[in-house]
Amino acid sequence: MIIFIDDRPIRITNLSKNNDLPLNEDYDLIIDARLKPVKIKEFKGHTCLLNVSLDQMGKIIEDLHQLKLNFHSLYILVDNKKAFKQKVISLYSLIEASGGVVRNEDNKLLWIYRLGKWDLPKGKLEKNESFKVAAKREVEEECNVQANLEFKLCTTYHTYTHKNQRVLKRTKWYMMHTNQKHKLIPQKEENIEKVEWLSQSDMNKIALSNTYSSIRYVIQRLSILQIPFKS
Repeated sequence: MIIFIDDRPIRITNLSKNNDLPLNEDYDLIIDARLKPVKIKEFKGHTCLLNVSLDQMGKIIEDLHQLKLNFHSLYILVDNKKAFKQKVISLYSLIEASGGVVRNEDNKLLWIYRLGKWDLPKGKLEKNESFKVAAKREVEEECNVQANLEFKLCTTYHTYTHKNQRVLKRTKWYMMHTNQKHKLIPQKEENIEKVEWLSQSDMNKIALSNTYSSIRYVIQRLSILQIPFKS
């Protein structure tokens, strides 16, 4: 599970499944929660937590929202990821959402520009709507693009506050494709200023330096799966 708090990635990973994590020497700080108190203000760079209890996890999440964050990322290595995931979700009001990573015939990706940031089309599920249907609907509504689903790419969790209530938005992302040549139309009522097809080089120059950490994570999944792009 990866959850984004204040645009910082918090990864909760089973101890036995940490092959994709940085090696120990790549952490800037390693804290054993059984040996010393966990203090968020001491976190720096890429911090790793070991031997965290479920009760401590609740306090850590609370502090992450209350204190100024000065670290880049946090890795929490646990022996039961499912239990910790359920604990984290229980601390928020959960909202389900779905989004599309859409390729066209030129292997360019569909991006939107909203509220000063580059983003990917996504949105909340409507009542009784499936994630797959929602992904296709959001892409069409926000960009005027009809696309077909290929496969589920990943799931992200990010937090925000609404009416003094902490919200956790769980977004399932789907790889999609289209050969549509229709004009791109931004959904103005959703504060989308423009919609563009971007090549990999354009993404690197324009979008990835001005987007959210959760969106960079989604794009990184493409690299891990070795999905090719044309410049």
